[in-house]
Amino acid sequence: MRKIALSLLFALVALTASAQSALKRVYNEAIDPMAQIDSALAAVRAEGKGRLVVCQVGGNWCPWCLRFADFMERDAEIAQLVANNFAYIHVNYNPRSKAAQQSEALMKRLGSPQRFGFPVFVVLDQAGNVLHIQDSSFLEEDKGYSKEKTLRFFKAWAPQAVAPSNNVMRTIEARRSVRRYLDRPVEHAKLEQVARAGILAPSGMNLQPWQVRVVENREWIDGVTDLFKKANPDQVKRDAHFKNMFRNAPNIICVATPDGQPSVDAGLMGENMMLAAQSLGLGTCCLGGPVRFLNTTDACKPYLDKLQLPEGYSICYILAVGYPDESPEAKPRDMGKLQFVK
Repeated sequence: MRKIALSLLFALVALTASAQSALKRVYNEAIDPMAQIDSALAAVRAEGKGRLVVCQVGGNWCPWCLRFADFMERDAEIAQLVANNFAYIHVNYNPRSKAAQQSEALMKRLGSPQRFGFPVFVVLDQAGNVLHIQDSSFLEEDKGYSKEKTLRFFKAWAPQAVAPSNNVMRTIEARRSVRRYLDRPVEHAKLEQVARAGILAPSGMNLQPWQVRVVENREWIDGVTDLFKKANPDQVKRDAHFKNMFRNAPNIICVATPDGQPSVDAGLMGENMMLAAQSLGLGTCCLGGPVRFLNTTDACKPYLDKLQLPEGYSICYILAVGYPDESPEAKPRDMGKLQFVK
């Protein structure tokens, strides 16, 4: 009897392994999942159809992940619904691989979906913000997946169901000051878009009283940071995450204004750039401390000279720009300061 039981067990394991191997391996383990997500976001923005991005997070090691992919591919109605409304990507996750740190960063970016098991579905808006994380166990039925439940999930998160009438308001409400960034430079094209949004800001009499310098030079950032570390060793020691004096941002935007003139126009420009960055999946933080250090430290003069600011202009503020390595909650706002005069 014992031999029969063992034989049945081995047969069941072999049958399960055979069934899994018969399923199509849909996860590309050779590509960077972060870049994969960025590419999907760029594609939906470029096509202008309003589609969202759905990440099916899992791996070829996960039989239920492959089973869902097969289920969706075989059902024409589900496949068409998804194609019409989403860029659907299979995002590989393997915490035991050599890229464990990258996997951790991936989960942080997607709102820690691994807590629900796999596969797990993450719906992103076109700015890369997490709209919803779907636990796949709620879509299961018997030994597979329910068509009715799956259709309900995708319909509930289709663009027409979730998109507000005003995407500008949505971006404003989603913006946060980010003080921790991934060690990953922002693409030149995105920095150009952000800076261009700033130049489009209104200004009194259209004087445009500003000069903008987008710093992509890592040596510039590291050089100024070295001076800061020598001058402020205790402050650096207090920050366990310190990498550079710009909140570890890989890129910065310096906004300079005429000496002695009001900076209201520059403020309008800054908000334009921060909102543009938010819409592109980037984080920003408006910095004043580095400005004071640059403007009051003689050793910083060669770095200021490299910015080639016109005579009579000084840096007003600096924007840290990068891919967020945190998801801060919104700070309280005092609506009691708002009154309507009728």
